[in-house]
Amino acid sequence: MVRGANHREIWEALEKTKTIRSIADALQKFVGGVQPIECFTAMTALLTTILWKWPSARYHVWSNNMLMVKVERFCGNPDSSIAISVLKLYSALALCGHGAMKLLERKELTAKVVQSLGKSHPISVRIEALKLCRHLMRSAKGCSMLTSLNCEAIVQEINHALGGWRSSSCKRIPQDQIPMVIEACRTALMTRWVGPHHSFFWANKIDKILLDILIGNCITKNQTQVLLSSENLLSLVSDNVTSAQPFIWDILGYLAAHCEEDFHPKSKGKPLFLDILISCACLVATDMMQKGITSLPSSVSEIEPVSRAVLLMVFSPCKYVSSQARNNLSDMVKPFGDDYLQFVLSSLKVLATGDVSIVSNSLHSITNLINLASFSTLPEYHNLISENNGVEILSNIIKSCLKSDIRVSRSSIASHLQCCWHDVEEWEGDDIILFYSLRALSQLIGFSNLVYDHTKESSNKHSEAQELISNLQYILSSTFGRGPRWFAAYILSFFGLYGFANKLGRRMEKALYEQELADVELLLMNGQSYTVHGAILAARCPYLLPQRESHIEERKLNGHHNELEIGHHREKLIHRVRMSDRVDSDALFRILEYVYTGFTLVDKHLIKQLKLLSKFCELKHLSALLQKKQLSWGNAGPSFDLTVVLNPAGHPFSDIILEANSSERVTCSFSLCQLSQPHMHSHKIILSSSCDYLRALFQSGMHESFSEIIKVPIGWEALVKLVHWFYSGELPGIYPDCRWNNIDTELQIRELRAYVELCSLAEFWCLEEVGEESLKVIASCLRSDQRASIGIVQFATKLNQWKIVEIGAQEIAPSYSKLRVAGELEDLDEEVIDMLRAECVRNTQKSGHKSV
Repeated sequence: MVRGANHREIWEALEKTKTIRSIADALQKFVGGVQPIECFTAMTALLTTILWKWPSARYHVWSNNMLMVKVERFCGNPDSSIAISVLKLYSALALCGHGAMKLLERKELTAKVVQSLGKSHPISVRIEALKLCRHLMRSAKGCSMLTSLNCEAIVQEINHALGGWRSSSCKRIPQDQIPMVIEACRTALMTRWVGPHHSFFWANKIDKILLDILIGNCITKNQTQVLLSSENLLSLVSDNVTSAQPFIWDILGYLAAHCEEDFHPKSKGKPLFLDILISCACLVATDMMQKGITSLPSSVSEIEPVSRAVLLMVFSPCKYVSSQARNNLSDMVKPFGDDYLQFVLSSLKVLATGDVSIVSNSLHSITNLINLASFSTLPEYHNLISENNGVEILSNIIKSCLKSDIRVSRSSIASHLQCCWHDVEEWEGDDIILFYSLRALSQLIGFSNLVYDHTKESSNKHSEAQELISNLQYILSSTFGRGPRWFAAYILSFFGLYGFANKLGRRMEKALYEQELADVELLLMNGQSYTVHGAILAARCPYLLPQRESHIEERKLNGHHNELEIGHHREKLIHRVRMSDRVDSDALFRILEYVYTGFTLVDKHLIKQLKLLSKFCELKHLSALLQKKQLSWGNAGPSFDLTVVLNPAGHPFSDIILEANSSERVTCSFSLCQLSQPHMHSHKIILSSSCDYLRALFQSGMHESFSEIIKVPIGWEALVKLVHWFYSGELPGIYPDCRWNNIDTELQIRELRAYVELCSLAEFWCLEEVGEESLKVIASCLRSDQRASIGIVQFATKLNQWKIVEIGAQEIAPSYSKLRVAGELEDLDEEVIDMLRAECVRNTQKSGHKSV
């Protein structure tokens, strides 16, 4: 149980004595029936404890295939003590993302885990199986992989664990079953992810199960009308408070958020349990609102889960759920709605003016923002919100959030999530004060007078709008969560700004006006035309391209026909697309601007045309913004990614080959290619938009500008990373996790050499961002594990990358004397050794020790 220095000392002792390897060897040699079973369970228990306390140890277990095969044989063992010990070991491994993926790849193992959820097993085994499933589904990918095996069976067993206690006619959860119900609730938070499991939850009557946990197993068909009274429902919920309640609200909220638009519970003469569940949530939330006007409830943390559930229901894409929730909320807040809303706005105004720290009472502020967002769906309160400057208050809170270095994530304030949502990216992002401010503002902006007219002179309102727009654009261009970025884009659409600004799109903007490399011509009926680039259209809007290149064909656009022609222009193949006579030239240009940059400014008179064009082009996110449709909760949202044209889809438009300085054998995906040297088929327009050096080369008229191949002075691994940056805007990195810290030193050096090469090339090709990002990767990896430092310093010296040499020297310096005595520095240049010696002296002086 020790912490701090002693904790580190114990781990060093475990490493020195190779304890994990010893346990692994003993487990592999274990023979059931010959050795006592207690020997097996004791070893797995010790190994599990180590894996929980020292995460870096997990790699040594999940990467040991022989050990994994041996342990799998004991999974599902009839002896519950063995089954539990194995499931606990797997849970500890699943805390590592790599470990979870390794487990999920073992189909027979996951099938045994699902079987362990069954009611034929002891409760203790089922609880551990639920825990393991929960850990495996911590990510959307993990959830998808596990449910792809047998989604219905998994959901059925979770539902049975949630509601199986009712079979004994108990009115409340028996004490001995509470741990299993709580664990099943945690596992049922898989409902946060999109997937087919939602339909199975509904098919297995999740609404009735949640309701019974919430108010007790007391509803019959004859009692329904009586129980629907507000007083009875609220009393039942209050009398049946359990630790499961916050989870019930979360599950209900996620189910509502992912409901299909036309979903409707089928009554067939039975009580509509979903209706009662919605009423319960609204009753509890509004009861807390009313109490909050005069004083805070005894535990503020009780408010957030139920308020959030109501929010997700009123904004549900399902018409039935959102209608029921809004009607319930509207009826229940009538007696005190005006007073409460003014109380909320007054509290938030203090926050917006900066008189109170934005995180001083974060949970109370978050709850106020959630409830304001819910009220914003009720038309009868729009005037009151407007009169109390609700939009300006939210705008100022957003500004304060962006200025603050402190962010509040949901798991940090929702205590029931802290033990089961570790290291999971939340759709809301890592600042839910910002998220809920944007959520509320997205609903209110359409009713505000905060108008931004580009044709009029500046005014106070104009200035306020400009500041808000600037803040929203900053959110779009930064690394905020997908939810905040979507709502920022949605709000911007009310100012005529449509799309999702990003750094790659900004680089591609110059390509829109580049004529020399264009290979597609869009012909309008009025004689105008736009010359564009097939590679970019193929990645972003293939519907504007000819479906076949070998002949003329017809396609329909808005009820009319387009004639596609193929011709030759400027000694290169030009694909001509004749547009419909209903296509406006300005509207088409805005579509192209969005395709090239991800963002466009639209005047009101073009909206109708753009709605039709965006729908035809299947630009679904632009279409949603134009039609003012909200994105469903948890939706991945848009991405600006051109990497698809590196595949065969982009080969017809490839006009340049990048060849690596490597002797590796690499298979080319281009079937007609016969080059043996490692290479990538690329596109001049994409490369030149991000690289001034290449643009100058292509335009120079020199011999190199006409060459079909550019020899890039970097290895294959570096070239792959560089091309990915050109086409996605992101340089692939290395996460210094347990895998990195445990792989062979030579493999570490090999992976890092690619980034050293990129640093060198970045200087030559004027790729400042590539150089900076590569340097960050090298620095973080060397700080995490110093083993590769000497090799990287040696390689960086040859390429004159002295910044990297300095970073490596800082990591080597503490071990300078030891390495020098061992002779491990002999291959380094004298200049580098002098740097190491000087760095070592500085370190000893900082430590207050006398230099030797």
